Amino acid sequence: MGMLDRLRGTPQERFARRVLTAIRDAGVASARYLPEQFAIEVRRDSAQAQPAIAYLGNIYRECERADRSERRERIASFLSAVVFNPGAPNTWTEVAPLLRPVPRTVTFGAGMPTSAPRPVRRPAWGYLSEFVVVDQPTSVMYVTGKQIQEWGVTEHTVFDRARRNMAAIAAVTDDTTDAPGPRTLVRMVEDGDAYWSSHLFVDGWLAAQQSRLGGPPLAFVPDTTGMLLVGRGADDTAESLAKLFELVEREYREAARPISPMAFTVDHTGAVVPFLAPADDPMYEITHRTEVLMATSEYAAQAHHLESDAFVAACTLAERPDGSVISFASWGEGVDTLLPRADFVAFPSDDLSPFFVAWDDLAREVDLEPEPGLDPERYRLRTWPHPGVVERLRNVARSL
Repeated sequence: MGMLDRLRGTPQERFARRVLTAIRDAGVASARYLPEQFAIEVRRDSAQAQPAIAYLGNIYRECERADRSERRERIASFLSAVVFNPGAPNTWTEVAPLLRPVPRTVTFGAGMPTSAPRPVRRPAWGYLSEFVVVDQPTSVMYVTGKQIQEWGVTEHTVFDRARRNMAAIAAVTDDTTDAPGPRTLVRMVEDGDAYWSSHLFVDGWLAAQQSRLGGPPLAFVPDTTGMLLVGRGADDTAESLAKLFELVEREYREAARPISPMAFTVDHTGAVVPFLAPADDPMYEITHRTEVLMATSEYAAQAHHLESDAFVAACTLAERPDGSVISFASWGEGVDTLLPRADFVAFPSDDLSPFFVAWDDLAREVDLEPEPGLDPERYRLRTWPHPGVVERLRNVARSL
């Protein structure tokens, strides 16, 4: 980095200064940059007791590839939606019709300061959680536990009402009467009102798409801009579906606000589940790749914000010569470790080359207890296994 670059700062710092200037030009009482959070603290007027925190991560990613004109428009929309948002209604009666469920990653919001109100969430599927937002004309606001207390209702009530609202929207937007034939690909583009990805939370909705798609449904939500639906036909092969999975992975990797590269389908009861083929299925390597991509991404995001006295082991993706992928994590002797769940665990060896043990083999020999409060799960390993256990693990070691 040259002297000029050091004086100008990093791209993130330059972007933050640009947004900070726009906020101050808008006439707020005070605004300052919080570099450790990549956020701006804003107090709209002198009467505002608590400042608002505007996080810049998403808008920065959206503006990275934008030209100057588009960047100005995005920043202006960001100020309108985030900085000058009037807030959610104060009463349950007013806010209840505006609630919507949305899928987000399990690490969504992990970078928020501990003092900030936390959005409520509950498990969904495949490294995703269900959040609730308040639908507003130009933005959404994530519902927090503090707001629920102020409304005088329970979390269950909030989630239930959000899903009922979504079911009413789906009843209006859904059209499964026109069955265009087999092998139909449908791209549903988000307009801010449809909440396409949230349709997955409506009981029976995805199962009902089979008549529209001409086969068992697959749903993809690579980012927040919409959803892809396709029906699996009898003539589909792993090779024919691979191109679709490659398209979704590319959109997921390039997204400013990624959600998941995984596919979702329905089980025999009609419930939404991740589409993960068994090991003996030709689709296994394709679907397992999506799970590994999601796992390594989410564990990396978790590790970035996780504070612990233990060593926070990485969940690493490895690609084999045939193009298939696996995940692995390392457990070092004498190291207090927070171990992520992975396909394989690497152990140090006397010949300096580690040996690798499949997760199920490790679980049979070592008591793996999840560390409380972590999602995705990690397992606290404070002591090294007995030498006899290590030897048995060595005997079932596998090559990657």
